[in-house]
Amino acid sequence: MIVHAIRKMLILAMLLVHPFPVYSFTTSLNRICHVEQSSPLHGTNNDEQMNDGEQMTAQERILREAGLWEEDDAESAKAASSSSYEQQQQEQRNRNILVAIISTFFAFTNFFWQFSHPITDVQLLASMQQNSAPITSIGTNGKPTVVDFWAPWCENCKASAPTLNKVEEEYNGKVNFVMVNADQGNPWPLIEAFGVDAIPHLALVNSEGDVITALIGPTPKSVLEADLDVLIRNSKESDTNEDLPYVMLDVFKDAPNRRRVHFDQ
Repeated sequence: MIVHAIRKMLILAMLLVHPFPVYSFTTSLNRICHVEQSSPLHGTNNDEQMNDGEQMTAQERILREAGLWEEDDAESAKAASSSSYEQQQQEQRNRNILVAIISTFFAFTNFFWQFSHPITDVQLLASMQQNSAPITSIGTNGKPTVVDFWAPWCENCKASAPTLNKVEEEYNGKVNFVMVNADQGNPWPLIEAFGVDAIPHLALVNSEGDVITALIGPTPKSVLEADLDVLIRNSKESDTNEDLPYVMLDVFKDAPNRRRVHFDQ
């Protein structure tokens, strides 16, 4: 018993200093102590030792030969590793749930803010004015153009703002939308160029810069969409010149030489 105790103490000391070379020291000590191959320190045969060694690290194998390794410790280590992995997965799920809750909260907050602070029609028209295409784009970029003459005091202009905004979003990139505030700056050159005598006034211009018609007053969305579809087709097919399905006012019927508008950059 004393020899075994001394042997274990030596092995532990060597593990603390040189963990891996201690295996050769253990073998030498076995020979000195004349420990039999059938002793509990070495197992029953070489084959079983090799099979166990394939699944154990060098330190684990040395501790097992010294009688300091227990199978329960290995199982506990595996269980602890599995428990740690499951804990990490649960923490990740908790974070995902938290992110989803926060996102939903901000979405509802934004919705209720917009619901309680709706944008006015005048604000919508002003926003469209800021994003307006330049007047010089008419007849120069191969796209038809809608020129909207409006004013903040015009009730029909404000009533038509949501419809015009939806159409603008729908035809974004296909049609130029030019907004002209009749109360801002010096709009008279444009008012005269398009023959405007009442607002709201929507001038529909083809890709060549010719004013085809003007829609006066509130205009249904379907009417404006139908005319724009024809203007887009005509801009792509030069061999055909399809008539607009809805024509209200031909401002330049008696002055065809003024029909084509052009603005220098």
